[in-house]
Amino acid sequence: MVRSAVLTAAFLALVSSSQAQQLDWYALSQSNYAAIQSGLAELNAAATEMNKSLSATRDSITAAMDGVDLYVKQLMFGVWSQLPASMNFSMNDLSSLMNNVDKLGNYKSYVGYITDDYKQSVTDNVMIPAQSIVRDNLNAMTALYGNMWSNCAQQNAQKLLQPQLSVGRLKQCITLAIPYFSDVANTVNSMFQMGKSGGNIIANFINLCTSGSASCIQKFINDAPNLVNNLVASSINLQSIPQAVIQPGKMVVKECVALITADIQSALQNITSCL
Repeated sequence: MVRSAVLTAAFLALVSSSQAQQLDWYALSQSNYAAIQSGLAELNAAATEMNKSLSATRDSITAAMDGVDLYVKQLMFGVWSQLPASMNFSMNDLSSLMNNVDKLGNYKSYVGYITDDYKQSVTDNVMIPAQSIVRDNLNAMTALYGNMWSNCAQQNAQKLLQPQLSVGRLKQCITLAIPYFSDVANTVNSMFQMGKSGGNIIANFINLCTSGSASCIQKFINDAPNLVNNLVASSINLQSIPQAVIQPGKMVVKECVALITADIQSALQNITSCL
């Protein structure tokens, strides 16, 4: 009876050894590395598309800003050319007025800040968690390999290759935010169109003065710098719009990554829990 039990145990050990040898751990580790690299490549491709979208948004806004700048300056020059020579408004006065319009350029640096800030948020909320996912996968592989003779490792090791565990799943979190960039461009460009309309209103004020009405024209000349300053200030105050529009996009990305990370960690735990 004892001899029979010993023989049975030896047979089971032999079968277990045979099963361990049947699983090609070298090939499995290669496949796992390849799957990780493929997932990272997908993530990198999504990040590249995000950069293109950010650049397109930035370029669209700065182009619109330049358009407003030129448009308002042309309006002011047109008004100046209509003023009677006798009026107290020199070319130097016009240049001073134009310099106020140049303040619109301050918006460009802010647009660059928004772009850089969002890239940093993607680094913090996507790229760093991606490294943790890769590390957790490799740790699971190491744990299974360290118990290669166990039924747990034999049965579960290949599950590390399933798509559910791919770090590439995070790419969808990056692409989720791309529509927010378009919304930023559309919203700001719409506001800049209002800036052009405001410039038209200011320029047309001169038409309220009848020809030869010196006091009316002089009042327009006196008030024009303040009117233009208010117009420029309103445009610059649009700084809050991109951040307000894109902030929800940051939260969407963060939540997406958190859910996918939790799902992958749960799957890895199920794979290694039998060790």
